[in-house]
Amino acid sequence: GRDSCAMVQLLDGKEVSHVVLEGLKARVQGMAVQPHLHVITVGQDVGSQVFVKQKRLAAEKVGLRFSQSSLPEETTLSELREVILSCNREKTLHGLIVQLPLPAALRDHERTVLNLVSPMKDVDCFHPTNFGQLALDDPIFLPATPAGILRMLQHYGIETKGKRCVIIGKSNIVGKPLGLIMSREMGPACTVNLCDQFTENIEDITRQADILVIAAGKHHLLKDPKVLRADGQVVVVDVGIHRVQNAEGKTVVQGDVDFKAISPHCRWITPVPGGVGPMTVACLMEQVVEAASLQQPTAALDLEVVKRVIGSESKDVRLHFSEILSLMTAMDENFDVETFDTALKGLVDSSGQVGLHDFVEW
Repeated sequence: GRDSCAMVQLLDGKEVSHVVLEGLKARVQGMAVQPHLHVITVGQDVGSQVFVKQKRLAAEKVGLRFSQSSLPEETTLSELREVILSCNREKTLHGLIVQLPLPAALRDHERTVLNLVSPMKDVDCFHPTNFGQLALDDPIFLPATPAGILRMLQHYGIETKGKRCVIIGKSNIVGKPLGLIMSREMGPACTVNLCDQFTENIEDITRQADILVIAAGKHHLLKDPKVLRADGQVVVVDVGIHRVQNAEGKTVVQGDVDFKAISPHCRWITPVPGGVGPMTVACLMEQVVEAASLQQPTAALDLEVVKRVIGSESKDVRLHFSEILSLMTAMDENFDVETFDTALKGLVDSSGQVGLHDFVEW
């Protein structure tokens, strides 16, 4: 057995995301409907193009349908609103993302824009309804980056219960929701500190961290090992992504953590690239699949089960007329209620019940 301090280990997001995507692929194959993710981009942000491509490739790998609306830089708020509302109405589209950042002219309206996305399709978990559900410990969707970070910690068996998790950065996309997720008492049950640029004596706090998450959006913010616990047992998660020029003038991707300086002093660390990034994409795909299953009331109606009921001795299973009606409208909301009404009149008994066997025969 090597000395546990002597060897830093990588939290390999590429590897874990592969496991997540493989599991999803199997789940999608068993679904009655193909989950569909739609991304709206406005303008030509270089980083966004990279991220959207990653989402598209992951969607294809899992068997999701992927589509995109690429709007020009000069798109107005009302034009963008129209596109979002039309996507909301599209029944075969389950997950809808407006890729950030928006162009300068729309940036002040970011919250307005995100609030337009239907909560049922808001797989980024940016809508106040979904964020509120998360805060109330009853999430519908999980924000992809925080979910990805937790999944990675779980995959490597990293203890969270009662541990001190320090998060640098309070963004609505990472810092805040990650704080909510990591502190869930019936979940990871961490003791969470959220820090920002105004935090006093921040080194005293970071030195107590069992898990240190840097999500500040500042290149190489963490570069001095003296701010880490002295025993080399800290887990460092780097959420930053920066395209910078190295000494040879080549563009490379680096994070908020100076990997070379910090990694010898950690127990676990995420690389950039290949750490949090792939996990974010994989967990986003998971939310799209979740959205598709939530939007499929028909999935709950397993015809095999119905057949079993009918095939069993209980030939006299009876449902109330209104139950059958709501079942039919759930399966097809353009269902012609009046025709159905008239047709079923002959099958309904005095208490408004219909024999399931009679109904299926009909």
